[in-house]
Amino acid sequence: MRIDLAKTFLIFLGGAAICSSGCVALTAPANFVKSFQKPKVERVSYEEEVIELPDKLRDPEGLKVAYARWMEDMQQYGEARAKYQEVLDSEPKNVVAILGLARIDQQLGLHSEAEQKYRKAVRFAPDSAAVQNAFGKFYVAQANWEAALEPLTEAMLASPEDVNYRFELAVALVHVGDIDSALPHFIRTVGDAEAHFNVAMILKEIGDYNAAEKHLMLAVTKKPEFKQAHYWLAHLREERNDGIAIEPTPQYGTISSKQQSNTRPSHSFSSTGSAATSAQQAAAVRELAATAP
Repeated sequence: MRIDLAKTFLIFLGGAAICSSGCVALTAPANFVKSFQKPKVERVSYEEEVIELPDKLRDPEGLKVAYARWMEDMQQYGEARAKYQEVLDSEPKNVVAILGLARIDQQLGLHSEAEQKYRKAVRFAPDSAAVQNAFGKFYVAQANWEAALEPLTEAMLASPEDVNYRFELAVALVHVGDIDSALPHFIRTVGDAEAHFNVAMILKEIGDYNAAEKHLMLAVTKKPEFKQAHYWLAHLREERNDGIAIEPTPQYGTISSKQQSNTRPSHSFSSTGSAATSAQQAAAVRELAATAP
């Protein structure tokens, strides 16, 4: 099974690389006929060019990392771990491989081992926004918002134009109660009214209904046509009166910055830090489009 998977991966990667190199292309019938009229020397030269592979396929460690990530995505964690470890045996400071092992440990519930590996990756690449963000999201997945703040902040500072990092930091800041710091980050990623709406939805999930109502009122004041904010303001008041929590429907969940611009983050967060599904995001986008002036 292991050999078959490796062969499949190599065939797929090799074929993709050859096609992307531009060496081989399907031609029209007329051109195909003309190719047989060319001198034999030219055909030989063409064949030699076809087998030239890009450098990434000549890089054995890079190939191992790519294969390991593929196995990881297929949840073949044993095979993925073995390949990541092979890379680390020859390149002990390969941060990509270290993060790969950390993710596997995290998926298997080995949180202490995963945390050690994330910390090691940060030691080797402290200025990497991606590494810091990965470490922060490790804590987010456990709803350890206090611990997540430092690496998420470092990620945002290392890459301040990346709205994904800024959005994730804003979510964490609301969870630790620092709303004043969260709002500017939300405003930069989703807009003013939407920023207050997101704060309100997180506060609602936490159970702070009074503060949630305040931010929903700010959202509808700043954007009177904001249908989602009106919906949740009414339902929040019903919940407070009846003492029954109403779960959000897909089209009325938190606003992700993807819904505001294609250049902004593609995820929205619940209190556990999980991303909304594509179907939920699509439904929310349709709802916003339908209510746009």
